[in-house]
Amino acid sequence: MTIRFFIGLVTVFVMAGTAVAENYPDDMAWRYSQFTDPSNKGRMTSQAVLGVPETDWTMGYASCFAGSTAGLPELVFPADTGGAGEGTPIGIEFMSDAGPIFFEGTVKAPQSEEDFSGVRINPDMVDPIWNVLMRMNFLTYRVRGQAQKIPLTGSRAALSALLADCRAYHGNFNPNADANAGMNAGGGQAPVPQPPVQPAGGSVDDPRWATCDQYAGVRSQNSDTPVNLTFVNQSDGYRAVMWIGFDGMPKEYASLNQGESFSVQTFLTHPWMFTDGPGNCIEMFMPQLGVSQFNITAPGRNFGPE
Repeated sequence: MTIRFFIGLVTVFVMAGTAVAENYPDDMAWRYSQFTDPSNKGRMTSQAVLGVPETDWTMGYASCFAGSTAGLPELVFPADTGGAGEGTPIGIEFMSDAGPIFFEGTVKAPQSEEDFSGVRINPDMVDPIWNVLMRMNFLTYRVRGQAQKIPLTGSRAALSALLADCRAYHGNFNPNADANAGMNAGGGQAPVPQPPVQPAGGSVDDPRWATCDQYAGVRSQNSDTPVNLTFVNQSDGYRAVMWIGFDGMPKEYASLNQGESFSVQTFLTHPWMFTDGPGNCIEMFMPQLGVSQFNITAPGRNFGPE
């Protein structure tokens, strides 16, 4: 028996033959996120994680990252691996609504007391397992003859977004990418990330200015995934377009009056800053997948005596 305690919640898995019992909290679900991973040279990374919001309780995840060394997406499920070491070959069999699906995977050993042991597989981005994960409510699988069941709440939205990112990151490394470009695992058109909505107004609490604090100290980290961008000055005055280099220092690329634009090929994880005439940071932007135009809209403000 494996018993896991977590902040007042108790989940008990009984693994004897193929019997399995579980008690999941109602808010356990799959959630998508995209971020730069400092442990992987700052590469843009996307994840779909099964867990409880606002906690560190994780019961599986799918992930991929940008770059030529990325390979196929990684899919990890919790399992009793019998104490086998990291990377040990191990099989996992999924009980899907279309019949059993078997993978030869490797052991994921826990990295801390809070971490879980499990099985890691690397399915192709068009493998049927993704479709299964997005259409079922629960998924049962077996490892070493022991069964486990996990919820799939929220998996369709989270995994669709993840797979769209994976194709954009390294579609050329997917054996079936050419035949399935732009398609999601369900056979439909893959979702395209949309530009962030620019807030209106220019109060002293204008959140557009907060980007200067949010990205304070950031620098360009790698040049794996190219992005073609056009910056359009829709603000109330002149703006300089500054690239933040690998050394963290800004370098001016363009000077834009109202209504003018500037196009450039940049990369994910390469930040850009927009300043007023005296050089004060007004707004910043980190390139995103699917965003080809960024409108510079934050109004100028009083920085005091220059």
